[in-house]
Amino acid sequence: MAEAGLDYAALEAIAVTVGPGGFTGVRIGLATARGLALACAKPVLGISNFEAVAASVAEDERRDRSVAVLLDAKRSDLYVQVFDDALRPLGEPWCLKPRDLARHLPGGPLVLAGDAVEQGLEDLTATRGADLTIASAPRQVDAGRLAELAAGLTLPPADAAPPMPLYLRSPDVTQPKHGRGMR
Repeated sequence: MAEAGLDYAALEAIAVTVGPGGFTGVRIGLATARGLALACAKPVLGISNFEAVAASVAEDERRDRSVAVLLDAKRSDLYVQVFDDALRPLGEPWCLKPRDLARHLPGGPLVLAGDAVEQGLEDLTATRGADLTIASAPRQVDAGRLAELAAGLTLPPADAAPPMPLYLRSPDVTQPKHGRGMR
């Protein structure tokens, strides 16, 4: 805020990514945004990582192409969501193995974006060839792009529920073995 020369009172809302991502990171981000919003008496706007990455793809790169956002889900999985060239979602996001990616994507020209492009590229190159382009956009969410997206959204009413996290699979949890761990 100091770098922008603004006071918190100048904010209209607090924007935050809702995921998908690491369980702890998503929860901390949402909690921080909610805390700031409460302190500033401002609403919280939740934007998915898919939307933020897709919006970073240049208009000329996505013209007449679907945009497939591939995010690293760890454990050799991908989080995937596809958008049309106007950045409207073409369905719900999902989690899958890279080998299953090609059969889940729409036909026609496609531009790939996100931090897991390389994980899906080998299989897609073999099946898609010239219909495939890799976006020149940043591979991860850009805070400036997130702010631009938030600026274009309608502010929620004061009594609106805060944004919820977007999880596409259960968190990684290991239970302590019987008789070990905390007592």
